[in-house]
Amino acid sequence: MARTARQILNALSRSTNVHIHSTTRLVAHVDSAATAIDKKRREKGQEAARRKPDLRPVPLAEHGRSIDLTPWQILQTVARGYVLAGQGMGRGLAEHWISLKFCEALHGNRAGSMDLTDKGRSSERWYKGMQARELAVGFGLAVAEHIVQQR
Repeated sequence: MARTARQILNALSRSTNVHIHSTTRLVAHVDSAATAIDKKRREKGQEAARRKPDLRPVPLAEHGRSIDLTPWQILQTVARGYVLAGQGMGRGLAEHWISLKFCEALHGNRAGSMDLTDKGRSSERWYKGMQARELAVGFGLAVAEHIVQQR
């Protein structure tokens, strides 16, 4: 049964726990991934990406095990990230990324007509994956913002 607009708005306003996982093991995984990215960049003749030199887990005393956030807060954080990416040097990359999402779903068929790709045809799975990745960024940004505000 479809939910009413009021039910959806109430659900978006309801606060829930977001668990925070910041450990030395996670930092080691991030460092390992960064090293692999830098190695690929060097192989292509590019410079290593600029990163924070001393990555450490956020102390438990600073954030506890979880924080309370509403879905609205997560969506607002994602939207702010996209708007900010649209400013300055990040604008072109943000626009390019968004256009790639659509390009991946469309192509010309044998008859020369516009058609959906397999990803476009199975858009539910594709969009769910894309939404999950984008919402994960939103959760990460919201937690980071919370921790910075606490500091």
